[in-house]
Amino acid sequence: MNEDTIWIDSHAHLSMFEPEEILAVLERAENRGVGGVLTPATGRDDLDISIALVEDWPGRVVAALGVHPHEADSLGASLKRSLEQGCARPGVVAVGEIGLDYHYMNSPREDQLAAFSWQLDLAIERDLPVVVHNRESWQDLESVLGERSGRIRGVCHSFAEGPDEARRVLEMGLYVGISGMVTFKTAENIREMAAVLEPNRVLVETDSPFLAPVPHRGQRNEPSFVPLVGERLAKEWKKPAEEVASLSCAGFRDLFNVGDDWPS
Repeated sequence: MNEDTIWIDSHAHLSMFEPEEILAVLERAENRGVGGVLTPATGRDDLDISIALVEDWPGRVVAALGVHPHEADSLGASLKRSLEQGCARPGVVAVGEIGLDYHYMNSPREDQLAAFSWQLDLAIERDLPVVVHNRESWQDLESVLGERSGRIRGVCHSFAEGPDEARRVLEMGLYVGISGMVTFKTAENIREMAAVLEPNRVLVETDSPFLAPVPHRGQRNEPSFVPLVGERLAKEWKKPAEEVASLSCAGFRDLFNVGDDWPS
């Protein structure tokens, strides 16, 4: 791979690392050609942390602010105001991580649907893209997104549905996020899904600190591993890794409106 290749990690929870670790994490990423990271918030506890990360690392970190479906039952009037205010801050480029998760059901289904819908409408109002989480909730997720098709843009991150569902994501004008799962020996379904995707509609991600790619599976994930995701996609698509990096970065810059010179 060309030493000048630049990658962007489109989804890494930097707020889940210790503050004193962030410099080393970003330096390791830069040493692997990963120049920029989008860090999504998950709820009240890391909204301010995510904003502070952007302020501390301008040109290298941007943020999405949102309430994860696990925390959906916490989205009251006060937290809504915090999100509305936070989405106006410099470096906040999306609403997320939002969506539905019916695997753990940490929040009731009706609360998840209400929180997801409100945050999608906030994104439409603010002309921001969304970062969407889905787990065992595709039917409802597609319905809620479909109601707003043509008015929303964003990415279905770490997508793990099938080829038909991935095509539907693209039809709705969204990107598909591919994580380290594409490298897992048992994840042939992810590779089958990735095979039908248009490379210019895919964003690579780590979902750090989760889902570390092979050969680091079982370890804590971090942004420096995102080239391993891109390289596996390049292998599946029979394309140079440099092309995959270029397409993913171009898609990221276009979707999140960060400018052609980001990361800087």
